[in-house]
Amino acid sequence: MMKKSLLLVAFVVLLFTAACSPAASETAGQSAALQIEIKPVQETLHAGKAILIDAHVTKDGTKVTNAEQVKFEIWKKGEEKRRTVTASPSHEGNYRIQTMFPDAGIYCVTAEVSGKDAYVTPEKELVVKNVTDK
Repeated sequence: MMKKSLLLVAFVVLLFTAACSPAASETAGQSAALQIEIKPVQETLHAGKAILIDAHVTKDGTKVTNAEQVKFEIWKKGEEKRRTVTASPSHEGNYRIQTMFPDAGIYCVTAEVSGKDAYVTPEKELVVKNVTDK
């Protein structure tokens, strides 16, 4: 009787460890996360000038061309006021906005993709210079 109880306990422990392992959850059909890269089109960003910003969206290395909506949230570092700009598809896997930063400084940008898989990027900092700065 003691051997049966010990075997039963060992079996239950084995089941719990197998069910809780990371490999089990990955193979249970969970989808891979979206990857979003925020990148300004221009190398140098100037205050008061039109600026293009792209979000390159991929999943498992494949370009995502069917996102329902891609929105950028933009704010000046250290300030509370934020604005949201909806992007348009520009070409395969890229979604683009045109915006303008009124003042020089550091601006924070995030992108949110909504659709079958929703995802928000971590903050990306963009340095905006005065036109006279080099």
